[in-house]
Amino acid sequence: MGTHDSWELLVRRHDPSRTRVLRGGTVPLARGQVRLRVERFGLTANNVTYARLGDSELPFWDAFPAPDGWGRVPVWGFSRVVESRHPKVPPGGRYFGYLPMGTHSVLTVRPEAEGLLDTSPERAFLHRWYRTHRRCGGPDDGDDLRTLLRPLYPASYNVARFVDEHAERGARSLVVTSASSRTAVGAASLLAGRTDLVTVGLTSPGNRAPLLGLGVYDHVLPYSELDRASVPAPTVFADFSGDEDRISDVYRRLGEGIVHTALVGYTHPRARIEPPDLDSPRPEIFFTPDREEERAREEGPENYRRAYAAAEERFVSEAGSWLAVRRLGGPEEVANAWRDLMDGRGSPLTGDVCLP
Repeated sequence: MGTHDSWELLVRRHDPSRTRVLRGGTVPLARGQVRLRVERFGLTANNVTYARLGDSELPFWDAFPAPDGWGRVPVWGFSRVVESRHPKVPPGGRYFGYLPMGTHSVLTVRPEAEGLLDTSPERAFLHRWYRTHRRCGGPDDGDDLRTLLRPLYPASYNVARFVDEHAERGARSLVVTSASSRTAVGAASLLAGRTDLVTVGLTSPGNRAPLLGLGVYDHVLPYSELDRASVPAPTVFADFSGDEDRISDVYRRLGEGIVHTALVGYTHPRARIEPPDLDSPRPEIFFTPDREEERAREEGPENYRRAYAAAEERFVSEAGSWLAVRRLGGPEEVANAWRDLMDGRGSPLTGDVCLP
């Protein structure tokens, strides 16, 4: 497919269920820029979060500017350089990074040890975690799963390490909302099997049976049934929903037993990025890039990257036994899958990967 066959999917900023397809058209490259051809990208609740919080303090709509009233939803995926006007970036290189939803992306870049740093002015407000396109080897059978899980697993890994620290200081349980999110599942899988920590996953009734089958939580309950579980204090509370009502309900039920609340995700339609105003302990935003940098300083960057990479590859390999991949083709299939995500349809055991 050449650039004349290119397309991109736009969504209405104030009604993200509405979509529009733009086809064809290219812009000439300026010096220092590269054109990426997208090989595949994933569609997950993470991308819905970018749309719902697009006008928040972290304005995701600004990452890939679009015509008035429309937005380009950021996604994560694999791409190759098909054209370059950077003297040190030849065509052919393959990378994993932050992209608009479509077939191509134009970036201003700077080569670095890990790959390419996106230095485009419109994305300068983003943490470099979002702007780093990591160099990759050739495609293999695990790439669909990596496309779905790699953007999420840094949060999984660092949440689990954070809970480890609290367990060493006496915490005896972890309560997780939106327990079916793959980020939450990734964290729980790292903590599974511990005898000194009880993990409780809260989810919608329809997701309870699939989650029980994974075996990563000690208890899986609908939100209304938290009282049924034995939750020994002290408790770490990890919220992946961003819904103030759900967070407040956990506080009412567990009270002073909570020693820390980490706001990790924003899967719920009513999600807000601001922490709710609750009694101590006040909920704190868990910003994964900052946690990663802190870990890397403590452990040494190479030691951290090596330990993280091994854990991620194990999770991707294990996910092949429970996470089915549905491959999508053109923009119409992507638009339909996007609307399903916005409406909360779909299974936590199936993930969508687009090969545009």
